[in-house]
Amino acid sequence: MGWVSNDNEHEGWAAPVAPDGRLSASSTAEGMLVKGVTGRYVPDVTMPDYELIPDKEIIGWRGACVCGWQGEMWERVTTPTAADFSRRRDYVAPDEFANASAEVEDAIQDEWNAHIAPSEAILGVEAAAREYSHAGHRLDKTVAAAKAAGASWADIGRAVGISRQSAHERWAEKQ
Repeated sequence: MGWVSNDNEHEGWAAPVAPDGRLSASSTAEGMLVKGVTGRYVPDVTMPDYELIPDKEIIGWRGACVCGWQGEMWERVTTPTAADFSRRRDYVAPDEFANASAEVEDAIQDEWNAHIAPSEAILGVEAAAREYSHAGHRLDKTVAAAKAAGASWADIGRAVGISRQSAHERWAEKQ
């Protein structure tokens, strides 16, 4: 399962980590798919540039994003007693699929959300700037209509909250 930012520029996921540090973005019944061929693992039949890493060899998980960002490592430990969430250690049995537990995946998603927070905030700035621009154009048009209907610069200035002179300076040339 992955996550997509509101601007569709970022897609993140909890990536299983191979022993050599490569990250997986997908899996099959035979194991985790990782890009690159080292010759140590069986190549995938449908994607020849990928190898199949057996689930039991996955050493942990980290957040990954299509932009290249990677989160901190979550270590896969070999016994349930060695698991310690506060030390970024989690247990998944060797004979199970090597996907991160729901708790680790949630923590990784929180890290990814922090990674995309600046771009998500910029979306708000962009929306506000568009609204501001539209409001400015609307104000220019309504001032022109008010002036054409006979309103004085003093009346227009008072309606906008500025002086008569400021209203004249701002809109007289646009008439």
